[in-house]
Amino acid sequence: MITGKAGFIMNCAVKIRRITKFNLWLCLRCLCVAIFTLFWIHSSRCQIENVPVGNQVYEFLDRMGVRGILPLYSNTMVPLSRIKVAELLLQIKSRKENLTSAENQFLEKFMREFMQEIDPSKEDVAVLLKGSSIEDILSDKEKYVYAYHDSSASMYAEFLGVFEHRAITGDLHNSTNASFEQHGGRIRGTVKNRLGYYLQATNGSFFGDKAFAVSDPRLRGNIKFNNLNSPYFDFTEGYLRADLSWFNVQFGREYTLLGTGYSGRLLLSDNAPVLDFLKVDAQYKSFKFEFIHASLVGDSAYFGGVKIAEPIESNKYLALHRVQFSAFDMLNLGVSEMIIYQRFSPEFAYLNPVNFYKSAEHSLGDRDNAFLNFDAEFFPGRGFKIYGTWLIDDIDFSKIGTGWWGNEFAWQGGLYAAEVAGLPDLDAVVEYTRIEPYVYSNRIYGNDYSHNNIGLGHHLEPNSDEWFLQLAYRPLEKLRTWITYTRMRHGDNIIENGHVVKNVGGNLLQGHRDTDADIVRFLEGNLLIKHYIQLRAAYEFVNNFFLTGVYEYRRERLESPGITSTDHYFSIQARLEY
Repeated sequence: MITGKAGFIMNCAVKIRRITKFNLWLCLRCLCVAIFTLFWIHSSRCQIENVPVGNQVYEFLDRMGVRGILPLYSNTMVPLSRIKVAELLLQIKSRKENLTSAENQFLEKFMREFMQEIDPSKEDVAVLLKGSSIEDILSDKEKYVYAYHDSSASMYAEFLGVFEHRAITGDLHNSTNASFEQHGGRIRGTVKNRLGYYLQATNGSFFGDKAFAVSDPRLRGNIKFNNLNSPYFDFTEGYLRADLSWFNVQFGREYTLLGTGYSGRLLLSDNAPVLDFLKVDAQYKSFKFEFIHASLVGDSAYFGGVKIAEPIESNKYLALHRVQFSAFDMLNLGVSEMIIYQRFSPEFAYLNPVNFYKSAEHSLGDRDNAFLNFDAEFFPGRGFKIYGTWLIDDIDFSKIGTGWWGNEFAWQGGLYAAEVAGLPDLDAVVEYTRIEPYVYSNRIYGNDYSHNNIGLGHHLEPNSDEWFLQLAYRPLEKLRTWITYTRMRHGDNIIENGHVVKNVGGNLLQGHRDTDADIVRFLEGNLLIKHYIQLRAAYEFVNNFFLTGVYEYRRERLESPGITSTDHYFSIQARLEY
């Protein structure tokens, strides 16, 4: 037992922490009450819950933007609300004479999916609990287990089911396989045309080689599957979203994507587990604003030698805000700031959506991890988009070009071309990503850009680069195909007997230590080179029934000890959303 002054101070700290949490909870309750009151006394329109980031409608909207059908459409901030997607589909419909036959098929499919937001009187869905016939079940109607809507509220319930089998043969895993099944449901709707709600929960089970299974980052970040050593896993998303006329407030958990890339996004990707956050977003014409304050799961292991600035029991948070606007009718520009920090409770300076975070971070003792990001999308002509992102983790202008470890940048740039060589429905993406040493990591323990040990941004580790080339062919509403080539290089830290003996900034969980070299060169360390060729096809044989197949050829070479490995990966997935 701790006694004396130390015990007194510890007891006081515990009490202060409890009081702070109580005050924060009280503030959130008051906010919710205020929001509900606003919903009840105002009226607006339609469904305001978001469209999940995995919905293929984003793929269609992005292509329409590149083709000039949706001028200046940006896919850098996803998800969008259902009503916003419906508005974009109506814009496309007004120019449908410019669409190919396959594009018109996709438009009709998405118009059916979002008919409640477009024209409720024309909605025609198959509802299982309202006696849908076999013809309805096998039709291209939107399908639900239950659906209800009137002038005040709506609710849509869906069953979700997935079965997937994965297999690999070759040098790294020999010959092994794993199978997964997931089942669950999704409920969404809107109350009083102001309050959107969303809840999705699935449970799953696994059969086969667990070491192979956790190569999937979603399973690697699942606490139940890993830390509890269970053959089962579960996922859940849920939120309330308030439409307050000129801005929106959202509280809950949901996957959010932020960035310009197609191989992965430098700011927020779907590699890491889903985030719990408070979000405020607004849009006026082409000007967009977004603020997110999220809680994160901290690192599970301490990297010896880095500094400790916060108590081990501290919570980990992400604060992010972003503005985006259009210029000259051909350019989208975005500026973002992010902060990773640790405290017992959220920091008020980072709860301020319009604060300048880097300056605030300095005033709070320079103990947090700040990022600045610039990105752009340029549309030089119909059928082309040039895009790029510059992420600044840290910078000292006087040391640029010297190899100093603290100049930490990441770059990503690419070209999206629609209707390559004049062939309708064939698109191409060429993209290069480079992440310098120590980007995403931090010199203070726990401040790395991660959530439950998995990076929030691009799937690449720091001290890496990647070329990504992809052809996408979508000849029919029901069929989408891709062929992708990826070449990745990574300079890994040098490890002996389980200890890092040379840190070259090759791991986002291993920050710079005082004993590490001040000068580090790109790709220094143990060089790993990967070449991947992937063939993927998705077939929706009946609306909401999906079949997806993947084959991937993998070739990897580790320079020390000079080992080359070759593997063949296969997967097939059947997915039902009813």
